[in-house]
Amino acid sequence: MEDTKTKRLRQERDAAEHDKAIMQRLLNRAATEIEELADADCEDNTKDRALSAATRFRRAAQS
Repeated sequence: MEDTKTKRLRQERDAAEHDKAIMQRLLNRAATEIEELADADCEDNTKDRALSAATRFRRAAQS
C-alpha cells in the first residue's frame, strides 16, 4: 500500500505535468496567432520581430 506522502507526491507530479501540457498548448496557440496576425498586415521589421517571438514561444513549448 502506498503511503500518504508518496501518494501526495504522485498527485503533485501529475498536476504539474497537466499544467505543463496546458501551458505548452497555450504557447503553441499564441505562436500560431502571432504568425497569422503578422502575415496579415505588418511591415517587414515588425513582421520579423513577431515571427521571432512566435519561434521563441514554440521553443518554450517544447521544453
